[in-house]
Amino acid sequence: MPLPSSGEITLAQIAAEWNDSQPHSLSEFYAGGSAGVTSGGAPNVPSSGLIDFNDFYGAANQVTVTISSNATNQNVSSLFGSNFTNSISKILVINSGVELGATSLSNYALQVPSGMSGSLNIQNAGTISGAGGDGSSSGSGGDGGTALYIASSNVTVTNTGTIRGGGGGGGKGANGTQGGCINPFGSVVCCSGTPGTGGAGGNGQGYDQSQSNGSSGSAAGAGSGMLPFCAGFNQSTGGSTGGNGGTYGNSGGQGGGNGSSGGSAGKYIQLSGVSYTLSNSGTLSGNAP
Repeated sequence: MPLPSSGEITLAQIAAEWNDSQPHSLSEFYAGGSAGVTSGGAPNVPSSGLIDFNDFYGAANQVTVTISSNATNQNVSSLFGSNFTNSISKILVINSGVELGATSLSNYALQVPSGMSGSLNIQNAGTISGAGGDGSSSGSGGDGGTALYIASSNVTVTNTGTIRGGGGGGGKGANGTQGGCINPFGSVVCCSGTPGTGGAGGNGQGYDQSQSNGSSGSAAGAGSGMLPFCAGFNQSTGGSTGGNGGTYGNSGGQGGGNGSSGGSAGKYIQLSGVSYTLSNSGTLSGNAP
C-alpha cells in the first residue's frame, strides 16, 4: 500500500514497501535503482543526487506499462514480464487513439491470464476490439469474439474509451419449398424443379473483418414439362436471403424466411471464475460479463 502522504516516514517503512532485504540504505531507493523504485509509483523520488525521506510521501511499489501504438492479441503477463507474478501494484495505460484488436475468434484483444499477484488497474482511453463472428452457409451464425478477458483477481478496469465485443454472424436463409407434379389437362404433366437454397449469412464486424450483409438465396430450378400454360401450378420457391452480420456489440440477423438464427454479440469483458471492479465513463458494447 502507498506510504503516508504526510508525517514521519522511516527507512523501515520504505524498505517494507519495496520488499527490500537488510541491510537498508536510502541510496538503494533512487528511482531506477536496485530496489525497484519507479518514477510511476514514486514520482517525487530522484534518480540521482540529493534524496530525502519526504520524497517518498504517497509513493508506492508499482510499475506502469503504457501502450502508445496499435497492437493485437496483447497478453498482460508478457507486457509486465516478471512483475506479473510479483505482489506489487501494476498499472496498464492504453493511450487515447490506440486500438488493441483480436485477429481471430481464438484470440482476445487483451487478456489477463491466471497467476497474477498483486493488483492491476487497466486504464483504457483507447479502443479494445474483439473479433467478428462468422456468417453461416449451413445454420446459425457464429458468436462474436471477446474484447477483454480476465482470469486473475484484483483487476480494476478504468474505462474512458471504448471496449467492444465483435458482432455476431448472420444465420443462413431458409431453403425454398418443394413443389410437386400436377396433371391439369389429362396427358399434360407439370413437375416443379428443385427448391432454391437459402443464402449465407453475413460476417459480424470485428477487428479482423468488416461487417457484411447476407447473400441472396438461389432461385428454384426449372421444372420438367413446365409449358407456358403450367405457370403458377404448384411450383417450388427460391431460397431466402441470409441474415446480416451484426456491427460491433450487436448480434447477427436471423436468416430470411424464418431461417437460422444469428450469432450473439461478443462480450466486452469475459471473466473466468474471478470478479473484477469496473469504473466506466466511456463506451461498453456487447454482452456483459
